[in-house]
Amino acid sequence: MNPSHVFAVKRAISTYAPALFSAIRYGRGVAHRRRNVRLQSKLSPWKEAFVRKFGSVVQGGPFAGMIFHRRELAKVYLPLLTGSYEAEIHGFIETALQRGPKIIADVGCEDGFVAVGLALRAPGAKVFAFDISSKARGECRELAGINKVEDRVIVGGECTPETLKTICGDRSLIFSDCESYELELLDPDKVPALRNADIIVELHDFMRTDVAITPTVLARFEATHDITVTGLTRRSADNFPSLAMLPKEVQAQALHEDRVEYQQWAYLKAKSW
Repeated sequence: MNPSHVFAVKRAISTYAPALFSAIRYGRGVAHRRRNVRLQSKLSPWKEAFVRKFGSVVQGGPFAGMIFHRRELAKVYLPLLTGSYEAEIHGFIETALQRGPKIIADVGCEDGFVAVGLALRAPGAKVFAFDISSKARGECRELAGINKVEDRVIVGGECTPETLKTICGDRSLIFSDCESYELELLDPDKVPALRNADIIVELHDFMRTDVAITPTVLARFEATHDITVTGLTRRSADNFPSLAMLPKEVQAQALHEDRVEYQQWAYLKAKSW
């Protein structure tokens, strides 16, 4: 279904039948968590074999070679270790890095996978990593230390437009995965420097019913950026050689990220660079 149609349906249900909408959202959340638990349980023996062979070193993707957190088996997430995680935006990341950013902000850094990966790939850049979770901030700092980039990865809490104003400068790259807060954050009227920044953003239309996030955010940058939007793409194990150690029927499960079918990302490439 087209994302705009999904938004229209969601908005109609939430407006005219809010109790039904809440029940649907709760039910989907429960089903999602149960599905992930089942999948991760089935993958346990294969995760164990993968970690035994490769350790915690990321094997592919833009951050290949990064040493990731050592975790108990139940928390090992193969898309991160294989490097297939968010394969849809690997091309965006490579293009943005080729442009030589000097300042990088990762908003919604979680365990540091992207922030530390970008620090390793852009040794001349200063990286600011933000997350409202204290646990995530601790993990990000830990991962920066493991990969010896702690001197260039500055970890902070909430990132507001005012925060961005203080750090954005020449050749800034913003990486945004902040659960619909991109609507408030990525506003060049609030942060004028965004007009000259590269932006990679995960769009969360499915989390809001009051406004369609994607067209609203993208319209703000039409005059200043070249904009590319991508949805989910089919992954191939052939692109991630480390998966060859797994049986064919397991490889697809190892690539699975359990996202909504209308998930989208955008790369806003500044015309001024």
